[in-house]
Amino acid sequence: MRGPWFALFEAWAVSRLIRSPLFNRTVQKIYRRINGIPPMEAENGGGRTGSSAFEHFKEEVKDQFKVMLWQKPPKK
Repeated sequence: MRGPWFALFEAWAVSRLIRSPLFNRTVQKIYRRINGIPPMEAENGGGRTGSSAFEHFKEEVKDQFKVMLWQKPPKK
């Protein structure tokens, strides 16, 4: 027969497991694999589709630089 201490230890262990980042990542990977959802690793853009914010920033700087180069300097 299990005593109340075992139930207390079991509740503590389960709560620690549920709050564990490693456990949550593992469950998330298994869930994504079962349901055919793409992984959220960095090589996949963190699960996002499309360009990242850094890619947008690079494009904006490039566009502004092109405009700046094609403008004629003011005559003195």
